[in-house]
Amino acid sequence: MGSSIFMDFEGFADVQKKLLEETSEAELKKLNKKIIRAGQEQGAEIIKRNLPKSVDLEKSGPQRSGKVRKTPSDHAVNTIPIDNIKSSNGQTFGFIGWRPSDNEENFYAKFFEEGVEEHSTPYNYNRKVPRIKKLGLFNKANKEVATFINEIGLAEYSKKLEEVFGSDNQ
Repeated sequence: MGSSIFMDFEGFADVQKKLLEETSEAELKKLNKKIIRAGQEQGAEIIKRNLPKSVDLEKSGPQRSGKVRKTPSDHAVNTIPIDNIKSSNGQTFGFIGWRPSDNEENFYAKFFEEGVEEHSTPYNYNRKVPRIKKLGLFNKANKEVATFINEIGLAEYSKKLEEVFGSDNQ
């Protein structure tokens, strides 16, 4: 069962109208992108604190039977992907982390999010694929990132409102 709440703030429509009159849509989009980018960077920092990092980079990366290990150029913790920011239907959003389809040199880091059960596969010469513990780091970071985005968004929009209305009109 869901519920909904409707709130009507007296005078808010006037403030919103004045802000839109005094500020271009492009400026507001740029401001939103700045806020979301800061959130993405904060999210990457949160993930870095908890993502496992091998002691020896030379022993990182996949090793296939009968082939030389393909060692990544850097630890996954130092190469967390941050997507470009997108806008759709008035919403601005961004993504951090590895997508399921990623096959870059640190692609294996995506398995820490959902985990992998130990199994064997004919495509791996019937060798056991080791179990990878589910850490869910990106999911755990969501709340902290959302709080950060709200705080920085409030600060940035307060600055913009102060620009439009001046500091005397508070």
